Formats: sequence, structure tokens, C-alpha cells
Amino acid sequence: EDEKHLAPSRTFARALLGTVDEATAEDLERAPDLYAVGDQVGHGGLSQRYDELLRGVPGRVIVVQRATDDDSGEADEVELWRQDPVPGEDLAITLDRKVQTAAEAALATGGGVSALVAIRISDGSVVAVANMADGEANPVNLALTAQVPPGSTFKMVTGYALLAAGVVELDSEVPCPREVTVEGRAFRNSNGFGLGDVPFRTAMARSCNTTFVALAPQLPADGLAAAGAELGIGGDWDLGVETFTGSVSTGGSATERAAAAFGQGTTVVSPVAMAAATAAVARGAWLPPRLLVDSPDAEAVPLDEAAVADLRGALREVVTSGTARSLSGVPGGEVFGKTGSAEYQDGSEDTHAWFVGWQGDLAFAVFVAEGGSGADAAVPIARDFL
Repeated sequence: EDEKHLAPSRTFARALLGTVDEATAEDLERAPDLYAVGDQVGHGGLSQRYDELLRGVPGRVIVVQRATDDDSGEADEVELWRQDPVPGEDLAITLDRKVQTAAEAALATGGGVSALVAIRISDGSVVAVANMADGEANPVNLALTAQVPPGSTFKMVTGYALLAAGVVELDSEVPCPREVTVEGRAFRNSNGFGLGDVPFRTAMARSCNTTFVALAPQLPADGLAAAGAELGIGGDWDLGVETFTGSVSTGGSATERAAAAFGQGTTVVSPVAMAAATAAVARGAWLPPRLLVDSPDAEAVPLDEAAVADLRGALREVVTSGTARSLSGVPGGEVFGKTGSAEYQDGSEDTHAWFVGWQGDLAFAVFVAEGGSGADAAVPIARDFL
């Protein structure tokens, strides 16, 4: 008979939690003074990061045996030193078992390499961190550490920048041509569509790349980076485990600024960074996400109230009449969000698929590596999750 420290299921938050197993030869070689054969050791994720806290300190006793003067062969024992065992401490985290299980079940139906992060809007608690690869638990925590372009989900950030700067209003007429050329580079919409002049809300709902390319020059050189920073992208917030908070392109050539306006160029993010930014839009204020229950309380930083209100309206239309229409009938209340397809390799038309959004008190980001269209690959996962 034996005992093992196990999660609720084989896949449950495996990349985040790690595993607890007997010390390996590598463990013993790396820390011979810390581990002994048979010790339980954390491998990967939180189990490894907080191994010392969780495992405690074993008890030790030093005893000298002293032979007696008679011929009995018995010995007296003298205790020279004792160290009482110190139990390990619990590490309380904010994951919600129901939400985590739903996230993994939704990803398992999608196939491929994927991740989903969910955050409680009201207090910033991270309630799901799911990673899957072809329906199996992915040991790589892409949900927190991926560094990938956000594609058109970043129009949420660009839209906030444009609205806050007064470049556009929700009903401003903006161009959505089939193609815009910047410094000799042609930028097109997905499948080459064009809408002519439409309200800004429609350009957001239909995910018109050329609209954002055309509007990008009206923002300052650091406009996108500043808006991203307001939404926490690239910030120094810490979940207590390895996390990539993102990096937003700033300045650069006109071509780079045009590409950055719809989440391409040098801008890279992780799913948790986009989920946190989405939660900020839904909340109307930036609040660092937290994973450890004992994390210090942080003060919410308000966003531009009018810009956020308009942005929410546009993100609602993405679901009611835009690229995420299949979410319009999901039970549980109104869904807001943005789809995205992100090119990730020069010379290739392959794309990662994204959806970011919220319903009620739950904000989330879905990422499917090499998934193609966000509407086709990420939105169905979001629907299953909700």
C-alpha cells in the first residue's frame, strides 16, 4: 500500500499545480543535503516553486550507543540532539474546482494545443488555468507563460485607446476598405471583405483590420503601449508563479504601428494577460489578478469611464451581430467579447485562434495554437465553457 498526493483528476490544473512524486536521481544529485531516497518532492508548477513551504522539515535525532560493562552485548543509548519535525504549510490558491473542470472539459473537445484562463471580475481572483494538448493535460503552462501575438483581440485595447483619445466615437463613420497600403505593405481583412464607410461599432463587431490600420496614425507613437499599460499588459503584477504579462509595441515605423493596431507586429501576450485586460474593461478599472489567497490587497485604478462604456457596447455587438454570433444564445446572461486570428510566422498564413470575453462576473481568454479562425476554433470552446 502507498499514498500519493493527487489533484481532483488526472488533468486538473496539472501544468499549474505540478505533481508530487518520490525524489528522483536528479533531485538527489541536485540537492543531496535536502532530499533523501523516498522523500516526496514537488515537480513543476506550484508544487516545485513552493516545495520547501509545502514539505516542511523532517524530524532528526542523533543517538550514541554505549556498550555496557557486562557481557550481555546490550548497549545504552544516549540522545545527543533532537530536531522535532515541522509540518509543511498549506498554500491556498483561488482556483474554483467547478470553473477549472468546465475549462478543461471545453478545451478537451477542441483538440490541438490550447489554453483557457478565467478571472473573477469583482476581485481579480484567477479561477481557472487550463492547458490541453489533444485532449490530454499539457504540462507546459501556456495559459500563463505563452508569448504569442494577440491578433484581433487586441482591437479591444486599440479601441480603448481610440475612444479615450477622442479619435472616434461609437457611431463615428470610419472606412473599412478591402485593403490599405502602408509604406508599400498591403493590409487586408480576413477573407478579403470590405464594408465601405461604417460606424466604428460595426468595424469592431466585424473585426475590420483596415479600419484600425487607417486610424492608427491618429494615436501618439506610444498610444497603444499606454492603453495596454492601463489594462495591465506588460505590467509588473505577480501571480506567485512564472507569468508573462505581455509586451506592447511602441513607436517604430508606420508599418509596425499599423500592424500593432490589430495585434500583430512585435506585440506579444499570454492568455492570462488578455484575460486580465478583459476583466479590467468589464470592471471599468485595472486590478492585478491574484492566484494566491494570501496575496496583498491591491487598489483598483479606474479607466476612462466614457471610453469603457462605449467599448463595452462595441464588444457586445461582436456577439449580437459580429464574428462571435454563435455565443448570442448562451444561457447565463449577456456575453461580451472579441475574436482574434493571429499570424505568428513570417511567410505563413497559419494563425493562432483567440476569443476573449466575459459573462456576468467571469472574464476569460481562450487560446488555440495554430487553430486558424478565432470564430471557428476559439468561440466554440468559449460556448462549451460557458
